[in-house]
Amino acid sequence: MRLRLLLALAFVPSCIDFVLDADLDGPRILATDLPGPRAVEVPVAGPWRLEFSEPLDPGHLRVALLEWPTVGACELTPECDEGSCERGRCQTDPIADADLRALERGDPLDGAVALSVTLEDMPDGTGSRAQLVPQRPLAAHARHSLLVFARDRRGAPLVDDDGEAAVWRRDLVTAGPASSGPAPRLVSPPPGADLVPTDLARVDTAFARPVVLAAGATLQLRGADDSLRELLDPEPCPGWVPGLCLSWRTDGPLAPGVVYELGGGTLRDRAGRPAIAPREFAGFRTGPGPDAAPPDLDSLAFALVGRCLHARLHAREPLRLRLQVDAAAREFVAPAGPVDVGLRLGGPAGAEVTATLEARDLAGRRVERSTTHVLGDSFDPAAPPLALVEVLANPRGREPAQEFVELADLRATGDPLQIAGLRLVDGPQGAVDPAGGDPLPPFTSAPGQRHVVVPAAYDPAAGDDPGPPPGTSLLRVDASLAAGGLKNSPGEAVALVFETGANGPVVLDSYGGWHDPGDLPGRSLARDPGGCDTPAAWAPHPGGRANPGLGP
Repeated sequence: MRLRLLLALAFVPSCIDFVLDADLDGPRILATDLPGPRAVEVPVAGPWRLEFSEPLDPGHLRVALLEWPTVGACELTPECDEGSCERGRCQTDPIADADLRALERGDPLDGAVALSVTLEDMPDGTGSRAQLVPQRPLAAHARHSLLVFARDRRGAPLVDDDGEAAVWRRDLVTAGPASSGPAPRLVSPPPGADLVPTDLARVDTAFARPVVLAAGATLQLRGADDSLRELLDPEPCPGWVPGLCLSWRTDGPLAPGVVYELGGGTLRDRAGRPAIAPREFAGFRTGPGPDAAPPDLDSLAFALVGRCLHARLHAREPLRLRLQVDAAAREFVAPAGPVDVGLRLGGPAGAEVTATLEARDLAGRRVERSTTHVLGDSFDPAAPPLALVEVLANPRGREPAQEFVELADLRATGDPLQIAGLRLVDGPQGAVDPAGGDPLPPFTSAPGQRHVVVPAAYDPAAGDDPGPPPGTSLLRVDASLAAGGLKNSPGEAVALVFETGANGPVVLDSYGGWHDPGDLPGRSLARDPGGCDTPAAWAPHPGGRANPGLGP
C-alpha cells in the first residue's frame, strides 16, 4: 500500500505543500529457475537464479537449502509409510516452523547445504537478482527444500503472491550425478591416501558418464594451502569403458604435507558441459618428499583357483598392477593392504603358461615378477563353461525357499550343450569341501544363457523379491541350497563343482563370501561373468535389489 500524505504547513503568508511517498509493499520474487511449488530434475550443482521486484538490503537476504532425510526404501512400490517416495527412497520434510523463524532472525539452520550467494541490482535499477550455487554438488535423485527470506532497502519483508509476509519456499528434486557436468572421482591415488610422494607420476579419475578425451583438456588439484596444480595430457585408463576413466600427468611436483582435492577444469562431457568439483571428498595428502624406492613385491604369491590365476600380495603403498598371461591381461589399481588380482584363463588341461605381474608405484617406478603354471583339471574340455554371477543369500521372502544362485554360460557363440555332473557347495570362507553340496539336475545351456539355481519350494511369483522373467532356466535342487541354505553371515562361501571322473571333483568357479548378507536384505551380490572371484569383483547389485535371470 502506498500512502500519499498532503501536509499544508503555513510558516509565512503563503502555503507550502509536501508530498511524502512511503513504500510499505514488500519485495516479491518475480522469476526463478525453480518453477514451483516443486521443481523436478534440477542439476546437482546449479546455478539457480532468483529475481526480486525491488532492490534488496544485502544484509537481510537469507537463504537455506536442506536435504530431505531418507527414512526407508520404496523401490518396489511408490508408497511410503512416512514422507515422499523419491527415486526409490522414502524421504521426509526437514522444515519446521522453528526453522522459518530462525531464518528470519538470521540464525544458521542445522544441516543446511553450504551455498555461495551472489546478489546484484538489476541493470535498470528496478530490482535485485540473486544467483545460488552449492559449494559442492547436491546428492543425486534426492529432494531438497530451498528457503528464502529478504527485506528491501526500506525494511519491508519479502511477501508471497497474496501480499503476506512469508518465507519463500521451493522444493526441488535433483537429477543424476552428472547432470551439471562431469564430476571426477579419484581412482589413483585412492581417495584418502596418505604419504603420497611429491613426485606423483599420474592421477587417475573416473566419471559417472563418458567424457570427451581432448588433448588440451585439464582438471585441477586444489591444495589446502591454496596452491593449485593442473592435471594435463589425459589418456584412457587401461581396462575401462572408453570415456569413463582418464589418467593425467601432473604439471609439476606437489608440495609436501598438503591435502589436495580434485576440482573442475576444461574437460567436458559429451553434452559439452565442463567439469565440476565432486560432491564427496576426493583427495589425498602428500608425504615429506619424493619416493625413491621401487614397489615391494616380497609378499607376492601366485595361485590357480578354478579357471583363474590369482596374484596375491600385501601392498605397502598404493600400486598400479598388471597381470598378464599371453594376450590376456588384467589391470588393477590397489590401495595399500591386501591385494588379490585375478585373471580368467583358457586352454587345455596340462598346458604350461607363464604369468607376469608388473607393479608401478605412485611415482611411476616399476618392478616385475614372472612365474610358470600348469593348467589343472578345471580346464578339462568336458568341464562346462559356466560361472557364478549372482548370489541372493538374504531374500525379503521366505528363507531358504527364496534364495538363489545364478550361473552364466561364458560362451559368445556355439551350439547348445547338454550339461551334467555339477554340484553347488557352500562352507566357511577358504575352506569349502568340494565333496559335498547339492547335485544340479542335468540341463541344456546356450551361449550367454543364464540359469537360476533355486530350492524345490522356490516361488518365482511370490512378490517379496523380484522374480525371473518368463522362460528363465530354473534349476531346482532339494529343500534348500547347498548345506541347509545360504547363511546370513559374513564368510559363507559358495562353489560350483564339477565331477571330472577319476581325478575327483574340481572347483570351476566360486564366490568367496566377501560381503555380509545380513546387511543386504533383498539385495543380491553380482559379478561380471568374465571376472574372477576376488573381493573387488563382487558388489551389491547396483539396482538395490536382486535381478534373477537378467544380470545387473
